[in-house]
Amino acid sequence: MAEISRGLRALSEIITRFNVHFYIKEPEDILLDVNTAQNNLRISDDRKTASWTDVNQKRPKTPERFFGYVQVLSSQSFSSGKHYWDVDVGVSDQWIVGMCYPSMERRGEPSLIGWNNKSWTLVKKDNQYMVVHEGKGIRLLGNIISTRVRIYLDYDVGKISFYDLCDPIRYLRSYTTTFTEALHAGIWVWTGGVIKICGGNLKM
Repeated sequence: MAEISRGLRALSEIITRFNVHFYIKEPEDILLDVNTAQNNLRISDDRKTASWTDVNQKRPKTPERFFGYVQVLSSQSFSSGKHYWDVDVGVSDQWIVGMCYPSMERRGEPSLIGWNNKSWTLVKKDNQYMVVHEGKGIRLLGNIISTRVRIYLDYDVGKISFYDLCDPIRYLRSYTTTFTEALHAGIWVWTGGVIKICGGNLKM
């Protein structure tokens, strides 16, 4: 009976944590910032889908644009409060999604999201799933079984959490720190990949 009681208390804590995280009714309406998109990324007209292309998009060279790594940031930033956004990774073989400071480098190895101290990411690479920050990966105990993941931000307490949007939703991993800048959503797309932002209808 004691073991059952402890199990019920643990389950209650998990449910409470889930409810606290997702009392927010709707995911944030994330739009991708074309001015940051590397030139092998095609951004859809509604700015919610990033797809790899071997056709150089020949966008103008701007200080915000990534060169080298095929990635893009969101136009929205968050500097307080609780927020979450969902992303459909589809059947992409490799991908990175997460949250980034806008002061991230735009060239060279330090510009890859997750491989610097200005970004916190969830990664699929070589059929492995991990969270990565400063280039240090922590392997997830189980694989992500759905095609959608959730990134949850509690800016004021300094926490980013990742979830697998299977049924029921499964908590994956969290990072806790003290944020010093506003945070943008970030996406890296592998060859042939397509990443889509889910939900939201705000027009900008």
